[in-house]
Amino acid sequence: MKDISMIRNWLLPFALAFSVTTLACAADPEPRHVVLRNTQIVTVQSKITGKAHELIVMLPDSYSWSPGKKYPVLYFLDAYWDVPLMSALHGSLVYDKMMPECIMVGLSYPDGTDYNVERMHDYTYTAMAGAAGSGKGDQFLDFIRKEAAPLIETTYRADQTNRVLVGASLGGLFALGAALKDPDFFNGYVAVSPAVVWDNGALFKLEEAFAKQNRPLKARMFISAGSLEPVQFRGPIELFEKQIGTHGYKGLELQSYTVEGTDHGTVKPESYLRGLKWVWQGRQ
Repeated sequence: MKDISMIRNWLLPFALAFSVTTLACAADPEPRHVVLRNTQIVTVQSKITGKAHELIVMLPDSYSWSPGKKYPVLYFLDAYWDVPLMSALHGSLVYDKMMPECIMVGLSYPDGTDYNVERMHDYTYTAMAGAAGSGKGDQFLDFIRKEAAPLIETTYRADQTNRVLVGASLGGLFALGAALKDPDFFNGYVAVSPAVVWDNGALFKLEEAFAKQNRPLKARMFISAGSLEPVQFRGPIELFEKQIGTHGYKGLELQSYTVEGTDHGTVKPESYLRGLKWVWQGRQ
């Protein structure tokens, strides 16, 4: 009994401390939230698209103490989903000196927006039967070029000669279309599992038309797919990679990559990692 009493007396302070901590946590009326450092949300009412957009601007760590430095700008789609992922990858890649510090601009919409509907409208360049409101990609690209980018480049120390565009699925479709619509605006593209099957392969026709212009395509381009994606989706991606590769565009450096053991959602993390390494390889 004496031994039990000694153990009880020894444990009592720890039990009391645990109880006080538990009560303090339970009584906290305003729990804290995780906030990404150096991140701002800028709302833009677009005259081109006629609707509100949000730019999630993520400044690099050195921005405040390097007043004379300009930074590359990484524009990425689907920011309402991918801000945490892109923030983590940027930090890791910069730490390992595999990409430069960037101003990252996530393209998003205000809270309450149906993201799936809006991305179908804005990330597609052709209107597909049965997809009401689709085919507004040209307007959205103009919004980026004529409203979003000028705002970023006049507000922040952004390098106008070093822009990269990143997107997945319909966002990947949009990124590849942007390369063919205005090949001089961005100099790097990461297209993860791009939905090239959209509208009976309209992107193939766009690329064929671009090839006939005999224009250079001075950019690094990364296109990926997951090995577990259905062959009906993955197959056309592989065909598009071959098609754009055979045209021998002057200045184009293309890397195709299959992420083993991944499907349409899980393909993103490794693809973004490898894609960002590729577009800035040797340019840090």
